[in-house]
Amino acid sequence: MKTQFEHISVLAAEVVDFAPQATQTILDCTLGGGGHSRRLLEKFPEAILYGIDRDLHALKAATDCLKIFENQTRLKQAAFSELPECFENWEEPRFDYILADIGFSSDQLARPERGFSFMHEGPLDMRMDPDRQHLTAADLVNNSSEHELLTILRSYGEERFARKIVSTILAEREKKLFETTKELADMVSDIMPRRFKKPGFNPATLTFQALRIAVNDELNELGILLKEAPSRLKPDGRLAIISFHSLEDRMVKHQFRKWENPCVCPTDLPFCICGEKPLGRVLTRRPVNASASEVSCNPRSRSAHLRVFSFSEITS
Repeated sequence: MKTQFEHISVLAAEVVDFAPQATQTILDCTLGGGGHSRRLLEKFPEAILYGIDRDLHALKAATDCLKIFENQTRLKQAAFSELPECFENWEEPRFDYILADIGFSSDQLARPERGFSFMHEGPLDMRMDPDRQHLTAADLVNNSSEHELLTILRSYGEERFARKIVSTILAEREKKLFETTKELADMVSDIMPRRFKKPGFNPATLTFQALRIAVNDELNELGILLKEAPSRLKPDGRLAIISFHSLEDRMVKHQFRKWENPCVCPTDLPFCICGEKPLGRVLTRRPVNASASEVSCNPRSRSAHLRVFSFSEITS
């Protein structure tokens, strides 16, 4: 079992560059190992940083990483849905910069006992907070109905072979319950038509993504963050979100566009009568992606998309 936290923060330079020039308060909603937070505090040495992470192991690693800034940090184990409680405990701060690096960490992937990876055999778990969450991926695979499993794979994995995968799961679990990541990954690989297998892309990728999202309620958690952020930012504040798959990126893109252009009037009206006002503007018309040099050093950064919204630059 690994003891050292292993994670490389993606798009770290870009995250720092997008921070407001006079940043004094920062909220890191996904501390991970503390990489983004440390870079931000190095640039803004007088700033106060508040941070959360669902994973207690990550929180401990971030606390160690940020030890030289311990008088300026307020760190807590929490999910996005627990942010209102955190704000209350922190005496309702408002922020210049809010950051979220969505998804799971390299450290979680590298630990077979966490059950996130189809590359290593481990328990079919996938909980980001195993101490406080009870539902595991094994629970979903072994106990969900056909309709529930189809919904998970189609909605969260956009898996074109969802029906075939689900029918095989239903048949196999009658003989023996699924217990390990390898059992599920091998099953998906075995039933996937060879002509649809892509080099460098494990056939179980979308199934594992879908189960992980379902276990951790990730899309609902992201929705709560997007709901909370506007009222927690100062005038001139910015929200930066890094996502790693299309479902999350789509949510962020659509919400940013809605904040920028909230008008719901019919397009044939000569002027707006709904009264909805823009909250600011999107700073990233297209998502910011990792450079070739970063991808070569950290292949996981290949799928990272950074979007930033400024609540200060109101559009007309």
